[in-house]
Amino acid sequence: MKILWVCLIAIVLVAILYVIVHRILINRATIMLRRRAQQVTDAAVNDSLQRLLGWDKQVDSQLVADVWGKGVLAFEYHFPQDELGNLTKDRLDRALNEYAQAHHLAIEGNLTTFVVTDWWQYEQVHHIDVAYLLNESTQEYVADLKRIDH
Repeated sequence: MKILWVCLIAIVLVAILYVIVHRILINRATIMLRRRAQQVTDAAVNDSLQRLLGWDKQVDSQLVADVWGKGVLAFEYHFPQDELGNLTKDRLDRALNEYAQAHHLAIEGNLTTFVVTDWWQYEQVHHIDVAYLLNESTQEYVADLKRIDH
């Protein structure tokens, strides 16, 4: 009887240990993917702004809220109101996807690689959200946003 209890406890401990290690590895892989995607998206936005506006400064992004899911590769940029001049969402969208084509970032089966998902202003600050359609989670996120808009 004692051996049965010891085996049961050992099985439960091994299962718990497996779940913990698995979760750590999955989270680590997700974080690495997100960081790489953020670097690529930041480079695309910086290059596009340099070409469209003649900027010589670098902008960095923040991750869009995790409310949408852990695997969503969408990043937010902030700009003072007067810095964007006559830049529009469509022009930035086109420039980002031209960058993707030029740098061989095009995603098989997708017409676009980057999507400007949101463009709004609050308290003299422009907020621009850009999604990098690298994975299914991000593609579903963009599709959900389009459904909300309609």
